[in-house]
Amino acid sequence: MDAPDQRLFEEDLASAEFLIGAANGYWGLAEPELLPDGFAWPKRILWMRPAPRANAPERFHVLLDLAGYRSTSPTGAFWDQAAKTALPTAKWPKGKPDSRFAKVFRTDWNNAVAFYHPYDRHAAGTHKDWAQKMPHLIWTVQHTIVDYLTEFHALLNSGDYVGV
Repeated sequence: MDAPDQRLFEEDLASAEFLIGAANGYWGLAEPELLPDGFAWPKRILWMRPAPRANAPERFHVLLDLAGYRSTSPTGAFWDQAAKTALPTAKWPKGKPDSRFAKVFRTDWNNAVAFYHPYDRHAAGTHKDWAQKMPHLIWTVQHTIVDYLTEFHALLNSGDYVGV
């Protein structure tokens, strides 16, 4: 039997909002045949399509830990689908210097195990002041995976994204 957090996540994958984003090619679940051996809940790999840039991939994959989903925010980072391991930081998307993009996808923070964003459980847990400084970006039980994907997809399609 699926855990309650897994059932909730799967319900959100069946939502119109998720399906519309997937149909538009904005995001989706990784193909099952490309998952690592022993891959199980609460881990999931999703992908997002960035804006086209020279020498950049058509998709960025993200390995997420969704334990406690929705009451607890996801955490994770970019994933190398071919190597079935964390994406080397040299292959992470880059942003214009000092841009919000560059700050969120920084590779010099905590060994790049998570995105530097209030939606990320790991980052938010180490920055308790973010709740006061950025209350509009704090994960709540009303948030879904669609909110997460929308936020990061928007960054990957912003003018601040310069490629890899």
